[in-house]
Amino acid sequence: MKWIRVFLVAAVAVSFAFVARALRSDATSTTQVMRPLVAADAIDPERLGEVLLTRDGVLYRFVRKGDSWSQTEPVVHPVDGWSMKQLASRVLKLEVVRIVSSGATSDATAALHDAGLAPPLGRLELRELAQSDGSRRTIVIDLGRRSLAGRAFARVESSDAASRSANDFAVVNAGLHEFAIDREVHEFRRRELFVDLGEVDRVEFSSGDKRTELVRKGRTFRVESPVQARADRAQAEELVDALRRARSSGFVTDAPTDLAVYGLAPPAAMITVWSGNTQTNVLIGDPVSIGAQDRFGLVEGTSTVLRLSATILATALPRVERLVDAIASGVRAADVGALEIALTSGQRITLRREVNKWTATVSEQGATTEPRVLAVDSNAVERLLAALTQTRAASLEIAAFPAQDAVGLVTFFGFGNEPIDTVRVARRQEQGATKTILENGDGVLRVHGAIDLPLSADELALGVTQP
Repeated sequence: MKWIRVFLVAAVAVSFAFVARALRSDATSTTQVMRPLVAADAIDPERLGEVLLTRDGVLYRFVRKGDSWSQTEPVVHPVDGWSMKQLASRVLKLEVVRIVSSGATSDATAALHDAGLAPPLGRLELRELAQSDGSRRTIVIDLGRRSLAGRAFARVESSDAASRSANDFAVVNAGLHEFAIDREVHEFRRRELFVDLGEVDRVEFSSGDKRTELVRKGRTFRVESPVQARADRAQAEELVDALRRARSSGFVTDAPTDLAVYGLAPPAAMITVWSGNTQTNVLIGDPVSIGAQDRFGLVEGTSTVLRLSATILATALPRVERLVDAIASGVRAADVGALEIALTSGQRITLRREVNKWTATVSEQGATTEPRVLAVDSNAVERLLAALTQTRAASLEIAAFPAQDAVGLVTFFGFGNEPIDTVRVARRQEQGATKTILENGDGVLRVHGAIDLPLSADELALGVTQP
């Protein structure tokens, strides 16, 4: 491997020759120092309001609004405020190893050129938020080439001609260069789809003519479309958490000329989230490639096409059946003062809560006799309440109630004898098994397999207590 040693020796020699050239003329002198490039109080990172970074001939502008940061040039996209503070922090921590002082000679111009400072490879400008009088502090640093042993060239732009020669520059540690020049600009950007998402008031999913809408009502949620039904609180809160965690998998392209190429004009689907006075629309486009599950995406108001992973889409676009409450009724069993069971057989049973027991009144449709007052097993009534107010269905269907399979209607009453909810009950045979269907007037069928749901006088084991 002799040629490798030769190559390394040659590389070191070229690097030393470069440094020597930068320092070779009699008009150029170096001063060994160890001090910060700028004063520690030159700028306050907490008051940083604007960052301008120029590199590769492109100006990147980052602007703070409140506590949030956004890139505004050459594209629009939210950025990480921590990254902006890091730029200011690294400027303040930048250590000068030595100062190169040059006279106004052609050699000095050549030295600046060789150091990558004429023109500079990059320029970083930090601007504080304006004071009440409109003034604000600014730092401008030209960033040159990297050197040996983790060093680089830089110089601070100054309007004070007495402070230094226009041809002076510094050899510094390369921490700022690594963050401002070597780092991909995309890495400054935030990947969250819903940046700084607060309390969610409403979520809408749309695809063609299909729409699912979830709305917060105080501490609970309701599904408003495609059906109007109670939402499962745990599933709704899980969805909100998923939206807060939702991040893009990567940045595909900036400022595309034709969004239709990515299936984004019009989009295949869209997620809209309302939080306070803020509305955020995320457009979902075509698959990123044939057979892929990931899709192209775009946050409306930004300029960058994103890659959205199949995992993120699965959690952020749930089926409506997952959002609907799988329990037949939303009332609390403790709030029920009475129940009325109207069976399709014509039997009507009224169950009334007493101090420490339940009583039952039974009547038959078309009967001429007085309703019978019967004893009732309180455990049977509690099982009925538990089935209707606590038991989750095995599956949900968005469909019309199968009236042909109906067996009865259960109405709940409060302690003031006011009706508070109603559940329709149907039973049907499927593959030799009995399925019980409960519906709450919302177009959602809650399908149970084996369920303890006593409805008739026989199932409730009622007994006569008086004629």
